[in-house]
Amino acid sequence: MSVPTSVSDLRQFLTLLEDRGELHRVTAEVDPKLEIAAITDRVCKSAAGGQALLFERVRGYRVAVATNLFGSTQRAAWAVGATRADEAAERLATGLAGACGENAEERLRSLLQRPEFAPRLQPRGICHSVVMDHPDLSRLPALHCWPGDGGRYLTLPQVFTRHPDGGIANCGMYRVLLSGPRQASIHWRNGSDAARHCQAWHMRNLPMPVSIALGGDPAMIFAAAFPLPPDISETALAALLRRHPIDLAPSQHSDLPVPAHAEYVIEGLVWPGETAMEGPFGNHTGFYQPSAYMPRLRVISISHRPEPVFSTTVVGPPPMENCHLGKVAERLILRLLRIEHPDIVDIHMPVEGIFHGATLISVRPGTCGRSLLQALWRSGPLHGARLLVVTIDGDQRDPATFFWRALNRMDPGRDLLVQDGRLGIDATIDPAGLKVLRPDEAITALVQRRWAEYGFDV
Repeated sequence: MSVPTSVSDLRQFLTLLEDRGELHRVTAEVDPKLEIAAITDRVCKSAAGGQALLFERVRGYRVAVATNLFGSTQRAAWAVGATRADEAAERLATGLAGACGENAEERLRSLLQRPEFAPRLQPRGICHSVVMDHPDLSRLPALHCWPGDGGRYLTLPQVFTRHPDGGIANCGMYRVLLSGPRQASIHWRNGSDAARHCQAWHMRNLPMPVSIALGGDPAMIFAAAFPLPPDISETALAALLRRHPIDLAPSQHSDLPVPAHAEYVIEGLVWPGETAMEGPFGNHTGFYQPSAYMPRLRVISISHRPEPVFSTTVVGPPPMENCHLGKVAERLILRLLRIEHPDIVDIHMPVEGIFHGATLISVRPGTCGRSLLQALWRSGPLHGARLLVVTIDGDQRDPATFFWRALNRMDPGRDLLVQDGRLGIDATIDPAGLKVLRPDEAITALVQRRWAEYGFDV
């Protein structure tokens, strides 16, 4: 089933989903406090991830709310313009094969600097069609997802920042707690591009401009969440996957670009020394992430499309829709890993540990698992992975069989690596002196031929 490459915004994506029976419209009135999240959570955990949801009557608002947009691996692939996740990964692999560089990061950087992946800059975006006279975050139907959450959150934001010296604008996905009509707190981790940019602005005693986009091209939403190396354009990655440039427009109060077809754009400043309490936040771990002081955003402008659609996601115990975006990311990560580690056959990130980098790795016979683990932790997309398991001839997509093989191969005194809070298991060495158990090939063929004769269904 083909995917139209013309899909370039949230509304076109919703039309695609509805045309293919993947969208459920909820016409009953629902409450953005807990109720929408509870409905979404139940649908996410149904067979095959359930349908995408469009809540048309949200109590207290005139804005429709979309959730579970990417709640199946099929829909997540459609989001990046592919019919399946491996198709998107093959596009990346083809580009990397022809790119210059000695390692994966250099090739990726070179690839995404090509002119065909540069954005198309528009003088003004449809995202600025309606500008609020008095910016008010309370007019956005942001969800309160879990009873102990610190408030209403933006959970699918594309947060744009830039270093004060210029350069590529970063687009990251950092959750945002709305704490007042014109105030919010943004949760970015130390070491992230946004945190680096913020530190640079504040070292000069200057406020950092921030623009937050909601909606727009689904490929940009994916790219914002993908673990790119520093100073590599998420917009270019989205263009590579989508196979056409992304339309951007300037923010109204800064030089930050934003998706021209976004549903909402929130602009503001983060002043030096200003923080606000963020959290608690119900997380994918099954626990609330505790409150902490995070940078405070002072909102100076909110604009939106006519009759905007508010897109959001519910974060919680898996399976949730973010896991399916993670599975598409997994396929891209495999292609990056193979550049420097060609002995890797395949990888699998179980949804229960996908956001901790937990990865099952199948490698070719003769691979030194210990050396591979150490190399993966030194650099690359798995450098922060909490758990890596390496084995040969293992079906990594069948975790039960994979762990059975790994546990029966490993010697805990020899094959466990613990480093900086990360655990690696090297299960590439067969137990000394033991012969591998394999059935007799002739008898297996005989049984296959006579299976119906034994009285079993073929």
